[in-house]
Amino acid sequence: MSVDNKEVDASTDSNVIVNKFMHYFSNTYSCNNPDRANSLQQEFLSLHANYCGFPTVEKVSFETELVCKTIKNLKHGKAADIEVLTAEHLLFCHPALPVVLSKFFNLILRTLHIPSGFKYSYIVPIPKLNLRIFDQKPLNATTFGVSQ
Repeated sequence: MSVDNKEVDASTDSNVIVNKFMHYFSNTYSCNNPDRANSLQQEFLSLHANYCGFPTVEKVSFETELVCKTIKNLKHGKAADIEVLTAEHLLFCHPALPVVLSKFFNLILRTLHIPSGFKYSYIVPIPKLNLRIFDQKPLNATTFGVSQ
């Protein structure tokens, strides 16, 4: 193959590679029965037209009582989260915190936006008694003192 009077190696030409890739996978992953594939596609499209997704936000909410009960059930003495908050911080805070947290969580549901701080965590390896590197139990600490 030549381009502008230059010889191009077929193994490094991106168009040749892409075409070979496309040809291989279009042959490999083709349907066995085109009629059945078409009927499945039509069934999917008819179901998709009436699909509404997860329950609406009005049907799902965080009640203050649920948040309060969850905080009360947190175990004492667990590892701190990435912000150095522990279960004890939530257990012994002002009684208005469950109200604020329930409003905050419901706002997250309504806006479908998870704060970036909720996406951070760190893992601390905790070695078992035999101290081999592959026998470590990871400790995952995330926001709000939730640890495993």
